Amino acid sequence: MYIFRKLIYCWMIFSSGFVFSQEAYPNKPIKIFVGFPAGTSTDIIARVYAQNLSETLKVPVVVENKAGASSNIAAEIVFNSEPNGYTLLLGTIANSISANLYKNLEFNFANDFAPIAMVGSATTVLVVKAGSNISNVQDLINLAKSNPKDVSYGSAGIGTAPHMAGELLNLMAGTSMLHIPYKGNNQAITDLIGGQLTAVFTPLPTAINFIRDGKVKALAVTAPKRSSQLPDVPTLSESGFSGFDTSIWYGFLAPKKTPRAVIGQLSEALKKASNTPGVKAQLNTNGAEASYAGSDEFGKYIQSETQKWQKVIEKSKVTIE
Repeated sequence: MYIFRKLIYCWMIFSSGFVFSQEAYPNKPIKIFVGFPAGTSTDIIARVYAQNLSETLKVPVVVENKAGASSNIAAEIVFNSEPNGYTLLLGTIANSISANLYKNLEFNFANDFAPIAMVGSATTVLVVKAGSNISNVQDLINLAKSNPKDVSYGSAGIGTAPHMAGELLNLMAGTSMLHIPYKGNNQAITDLIGGQLTAVFTPLPTAINFIRDGKVKALAVTAPKRSSQLPDVPTLSESGFSGFDTSIWYGFLAPKKTPRAVIGQLSEALKKASNTPGVKAQLNTNGAEASYAGSDEFGKYIQSETQKWQKVIEKSKVTIE
């Protein structure tokens, strides 16, 4: 009889609205860690989504920049955080690349995070000096094969997405264009205009004004489809290199053991944001396109990206100090 009364008492408490589980999520500020400096495209995209998430979730969502080591510093902070949905990472293609370049990482990027959603992408563009005799990608390849020691391409540094685009093109074309790493995209373009480089791979946001001003000429974009901002510029896939894709992707991740219910709530909020005209317009202004892929699809994409760059890095023998 005592046990029966105890069961009735517990049922009455439960039915009256008391909740034994943790408090409703979210009930305090959420932090988004970004592995690049303020003002970069990744930082801007993080802040666009942070503002929208704050409005949707009714809590402050703040961006914290922890630049360095190709986003590994930011990723390590999130990896070591409590899996409660209040510490997130805006991951990019840099994480999939650096997972294969840095040998002593504390985490495995493809396996040790909980994917929430992929929210956007941008393209890298291959450019040459405006007055160059190179008119298309095949011209560049022909020049690289006939004068292998004289053809160089610049990028923002070893292991960056533009660098990997160049290495992938070398592998697919059978060329050996010399890579010249810089500390930033703008300096590479400046040297291209000055005649010190044959070509440059650079994110579209960096190059778009130089292209519009007629200072550099775009040969191709590296995404699988043409850019809405450069509709007349072909893709590398259209230029004879079928399947070429070095899209710069952006997506949110959390510590691995974050509850599925929290992941689902965040994913739905990001889906709503990605379909918001204001978010789409702000990303487009910065050379990116808003898009959405849910947790499972994003997780599979990360796995495929990491495997792809592992093969490219091994074949091209790229190393980082």
